[in-house]
Amino acid sequence: MVVLELKDVVKSFGGLVAVNGVNLKLEKGDLAGLIGPNGAGKTTVFNLLTGVYSPTSGSIQFEGREIGGMKPYEVAQLGMCRTFQNIRLFADLTVLDNVRTATCLHESVGLMGTLLRTGKFFKAEDEVTQEAERLLELLDLLDLKHERARNLPYGDQRRLEIARALATKPRLLLLDEPAAGMNPQESQDLMHLIRRLRDEFGLTILLIEHDMTVVMGVCEHITVLVYGEPIAHGTPEEIRNNPKVIEAYLGTEHPILEENA
Repeated sequence: MVVLELKDVVKSFGGLVAVNGVNLKLEKGDLAGLIGPNGAGKTTVFNLLTGVYSPTSGSIQFEGREIGGMKPYEVAQLGMCRTFQNIRLFADLTVLDNVRTATCLHESVGLMGTLLRTGKFFKAEDEVTQEAERLLELLDLLDLKHERARNLPYGDQRRLEIARALATKPRLLLLDEPAAGMNPQESQDLMHLIRRLRDEFGLTILLIEHDMTVVMGVCEHITVLVYGEPIAHGTPEEIRNNPKVIEAYLGTEHPILEENA
């Protein structure tokens, strides 16, 4: 089953072409990476996928449905969610409430039920809390549920953002530099977590990442962008040995290119 397909996607900002002719296809259960130098257009692709930007031309289909130009909340309701390169938690809310806000995406109590505090309202509130706590336990954050998000260590904030994304019940999860700011041990733990989420939730995952150890260690397929254009697509081994990638991005002395890296 094809979950996501981009066909000749272009995004221009006036005279600047940020994304030019991107083609990408993800099938159910894929764990794929999108890499490239700073300014290559990676986050712009994520913004196109999630409705922050509308494509200038080309097609973006999610599970066979054209989503180019949809609003972000519409894309989220369809089953696609993301994290951000710069963490965007609700800093003054508790860990639990950060996840509860996203769990409510699919609730349908309605305005009157909320105002009148009906039995349906309280039942929905209990279900939202239970689901949020389940996700926090999965990501080893349950003991911190009453802590304010701003007080969490950086690695925990990253995991909280992933928990909040999972609360929207996505089928496609987009991770924008999830290992940014993490130490080597945290990055290793993240790799195990990403694989676990894919397997336990049946997710399709696309990630942007500059840490090549994470990319090569967790991704099954990788697409490389340079100046908004795709220059390579393949397995980690194929990308590792692609001359265009070596020249444009990794560099001939990059340790990830060593035989036993």
